[in-house]
Amino acid sequence: MHHEQSMKQTLFLHQINLLEEALQAGLPGQSAQLLMAPAHRDELIRSSRGMENARQSAVLILLFPGENQALSTAFIKRMEYEGVHSGQVAFPGGKYEEEDKDLIATALREANEEAGIRPDTVRVFGTLSDLFVPPSNFIISPVLACSLNKPVFTPDRTEVAEIFTLPLSHFTGNSNIVERDFHPRSGNPVRVPGYQAGDYFIWGATAMILSELIAVAVKAGTLKG
Repeated sequence: MHHEQSMKQTLFLHQINLLEEALQAGLPGQSAQLLMAPAHRDELIRSSRGMENARQSAVLILLFPGENQALSTAFIKRMEYEGVHSGQVAFPGGKYEEEDKDLIATALREANEEAGIRPDTVRVFGTLSDLFVPPSNFIISPVLACSLNKPVFTPDRTEVAEIFTLPLSHFTGNSNIVERDFHPRSGNPVRVPGYQAGDYFIWGATAMILSELIAVAVKAGTLKG
């Protein structure tokens, strides 16, 4: 049994090494992000205060072996509240605070606070391209980390309604990409692309970040395109 476990860990670490090499070779950036951008993104950017006035934030994309050793990651579903991201699916994360050494520290602190992911149980191995989110005026830095085991998640009940995990393979190809009408508080409904996963609809910034991650993973050979 120990030998089997060690073989599985070796395979997982090999996949992470391939991803790490692909990250260092260069990111697809906007070309991959924009595949999952809402139709009104340009309009939102034009009416925003501009990237130069945006606040810094970071999210943690934690990769671990899921069912059948598939590369998997964790998402949070936010509580319903009176804000622009009410009830949305996201990666754990939040805004940069003065005491954070850098944005990697932000991602680790927030993932610990929101999902109970302990920083000493994960290894950070790279970052994806920053993404400007006009509705909340944030620039998100996506931080990639890995863990040999699926963590025991503990959601922060003030912010997080639930935590769920999915294999990255769920996001390859077009079979789970759908378009829905989004009804902003002001203005007309707009079409937004997103990933359907059971009852969950993953769209907006999270889908754009995922789109780049999947492009990198396919290029690395850890996922089939």
